[in-house]
Order: sequence, then structure tokens, then C-alpha cells
Amino acid sequence: MAAPSPWANLSPDQVSEIARRVPCEWDRAHMAFVCRSWRAGLAASPPPPPPLPRLLLPSDDFTRVSCILSGCSIHEGYDDPFGLRYLGSCDGGYLFLAKQSRRHRLMGLLQGGGRHIHLLPDVVCPRYQPSVQHVHSMVILAAALSSAPDVPGCLAAGIVTYQRDVDGPRQRRCAFWRIGDGVAFDTKPLYMTEHVEDVVYRDDGFFHFLTDEEHILASAPTFFQDGDEPLRGVSLSSTLRRCVPRDTSRDGFVRARYLLESRGELLMIVRFAPDPDSPTSGFKVFSRIGPLALEDDGSGAMVGHPYIWNELDSLGGRMLFVGRGCSRSYETADYPGFKDGIYFSDDRSFYDEQIMFRGVDERQYPCSDTGKWTQGPPPNVERFFPEQGPSNHSSPAWLLP
Repeated sequence: MAAPSPWANLSPDQVSEIARRVPCEWDRAHMAFVCRSWRAGLAASPPPPPPLPRLLLPSDDFTRVSCILSGCSIHEGYDDPFGLRYLGSCDGGYLFLAKQSRRHRLMGLLQGGGRHIHLLPDVVCPRYQPSVQHVHSMVILAAALSSAPDVPGCLAAGIVTYQRDVDGPRQRRCAFWRIGDGVAFDTKPLYMTEHVEDVVYRDDGFFHFLTDEEHILASAPTFFQDGDEPLRGVSLSSTLRRCVPRDTSRDGFVRARYLLESRGELLMIVRFAPDPDSPTSGFKVFSRIGPLALEDDGSGAMVGHPYIWNELDSLGGRMLFVGRGCSRSYETADYPGFKDGIYFSDDRSFYDEQIMFRGVDERQYPCSDTGKWTQGPPPNVERFFPEQGPSNHSSPAWLLP
């Protein structure tokens, strides 16, 4: 009979002390298979910290799942012969997916291997032309929900693109729909000319869209049935909350802008690169201050910008995960051994509105500009995720716990 491993002789207290340094539930589950004494030690150990988002790393026809809590190691992978495009995710392990430019859906990766799928609309109707004749095929670029998708009355807000005229350019617009609806409604105000960068839902009942001029469009939709018309209409409570232009002379090239709610306040995260062809080099984080009092222009009219963006000196004990429609904030203190920082993935394809229409051999979703940024002197960008070449079906995406 083989002699028992000396590891089996560890006391429950020693196993518990080891488990404290293993924050990943997956890794702890593997520890439990070592021997009976380890299972006893794990049972007496403090619970692991709350889960963090995992990163989906797609390659051609295959996707790997990278775990932050396990040193970005690959825990699992799965085949993707259908070439699905990942649009983002929402809480509870739900993924927004599309078969490139059509068949949009929300898929829940449930415990026990089951999957729950909600179909999403593939067409959009301009709010000012609510009739069947004005429905257009659309592509969803990013989306956010007002609640869990199984909650009755769950609303979705998306950044979508479509052609209003057959020979016209594709336009990036704001759209709303209800889970279960087959049609979305274009709700971008006619007076608004800025491009939309991100969307987030807040507990105030409003979806907040961030524009490329760093203003906030706050919108709350109400859906209704218009007589016998099979399409629902939508009324909108909406306001464009303009912010004072900030000094961007030292910003460099802006790779992306994100909206994030953290500790009850709305943050804007700006991502930079030296030039359009270079990888991410840094971030700045801003909190929104306001509303401020407007000023009299001398004629009795009140003018001005009621909000300002104030740059934060530090992350203040936070780990931020940025992704359009799915940015999240976590308290660093809850994760022993971790430090403040911003985790980011390669989402450059957001600005390529034609990539999903190309053939499988021509689609090249970039996947290499992924890592973590920390404050301090450069170099402060770590690319510790597994190296990844371009994918023919999707960019990387966060899977929220």
C-alpha cells in the first residue's frame, strides 16, 4: 500500500489557512477532491469572496473562459461553431448574443448546465414614424436591462445601428424594447447629434446614455398599445444633461468612454491610447458634479451647463471592470491580495459597424488589447490574460456573476 501523501496530514486549520489564499470557488472545488481531510478543512474555512466577472476569450470556433480570481487562468472552454457575436452581459450570468447581424438573444448560463434564452428584436421602428412600413433591420451593439430579465416589465435599452434609407449611411441610435417584444423603438431625440458611447440603468428609473461629447441623455420609456396596431408605441421622458467641456489637451487619442455607477454616483471612465493604431496606455476616471445653477445671459434667458466632470485623484479602493452596458465596480477590500485597478477588454470593433456583415474569412475582431491598468508611473498596463489573436466571430466580453 502506498504511503499517504504528507499533504493529507495537514490539519483542518492549515487547510483553512491555505483556502484563505484561494479566492476562486472553482479552485476550492478542486481542492476538495484531494482527500477527506482537505474537504473537512474547506468546510470549516471562511467563504470565498464574492465572484468577479470572468472574461470570454473567443478564437475561431472556440471560446475560453478566463478567471480573474484564479490569476486569469483558463477554467473552461466551449465550441462555438455558429460564430456568435458577444454584445455584453448582465447580472446573473446572462449574455447578449447575435448571429452576427441577426437573431439577437439574451442567454442565461444557469446552474446545472441549463440555458434560458430570451429572444431580442431584430427590427427597429423610429418613434416618430410608428407603423409597420417604417420598420428597419437593426444590429444591437450594446444593451442594458432595468432588472433581471425574468422580472415582469423588464425594459432594455440598447445602442443600435441601422439604415433609415436604403442607400444612406448606417446610424448609431438609442433604442428601447421590453423583454419579449419583437420590435425596438428608436428613441434618440431629433435635436441630439452626438454619437452614443455607452448606456447604464440607474435606480432612479432612467437609462443614462453617454455621448462622445461627454453629455448624459437620461431617458425613461413608457410602452403602450395604439388601438389595433400590432406594434407598441413608446412615450419618453428624456432630458439631455449637458456637462461643462473639460480640458482634453493632454488626453491623447480617446479609445473609448464608459459609464459606471459606483457607491451611488455616476462615473465616466475614459480610455486612452497614443494613437488609433496603438494599444491602450491609460485611463482617467471622472465623477459627475451637479446640477449647478444656470447663469443669466443678460437677456433674462438662463444658459449654461448644469454638470461638470471632476477627475478623481485615485480609485479609492475600487476595482473597475469596463465594458459597454456592463461596467461594474467592486470594493478592493473584499478581495485580499488584490489592488485597485481597471480591467478592460478589446472592444475596438464597437466602432466598426460593417464588420458583422463580412464573410467569415474576412471578419477580424481584434482581441489583443486586453488587460489591467493601475495608477502610478508607466508602465502601468499589464496584459496578463492569455495571448489572443483575432477572432472571426466576436471580440472578448465580460460574463457578469
